[in-house]
Amino acid sequence: MRAHRAARWDAARLGWAALVVLCGMCAGCNSDFDETKVIVVTQAAPIHLDSEQVTMTEGQVNCGVDKDLFEPPVVVSERSVARLRQAARDLGFSDDVSMYEPGYPLPYAQMRGAFMARVENVVDIRDGPGQGVKTVQARVRVKVPHECFGGDLPIMGIRRGQFAENLPPTLIFQLDDSWRLDHIAH
Repeated sequence: MRAHRAARWDAARLGWAALVVLCGMCAGCNSDFDETKVIVVTQAAPIHLDSEQVTMTEGQVNCGVDKDLFEPPVVVSERSVARLRQAARDLGFSDDVSMYEPGYPLPYAQMRGAFMARVENVVDIRDGPGQGVKTVQARVRVKVPHECFGGDLPIMGIRRGQFAENLPPTLIFQLDDSWRLDHIAH
């Protein structure tokens, strides 16, 4: 009886050891790339923005004016512009806030630098271009550490070379030793 229990115990340990090895081997497999992986990888470390456009509400712009982040908006051509002050540049804003521009119902500005991000939802995941690459469309918001922005601002996607506030950005992920966000496609 004792030998039978020991044999079952050894078989169970061997089964668990094989499962652990198999899981370890598949840790970097392409098959594990899903919505959860997109969220975990994107939110794990700051992402680099290189003049990505983010949208704001009019209330956020007004708060920024009140808190000396932006100058009061002035009409320039067919839109209004709120010029950045140094405090806004210190937060990562890289271009003046545009408001009331035809085709853009929400105010927007460009951001540059490293920011923590939050994925609201993943819209699409595709293979490529190339081996070990995934192209993902996801609604992503960047965290701006200031009371005026409620913690985060949505990144705009691009359609036919134009930013579009209702389009999620396209994220390119690369598999090296593990998945990483390589860049946001333009």
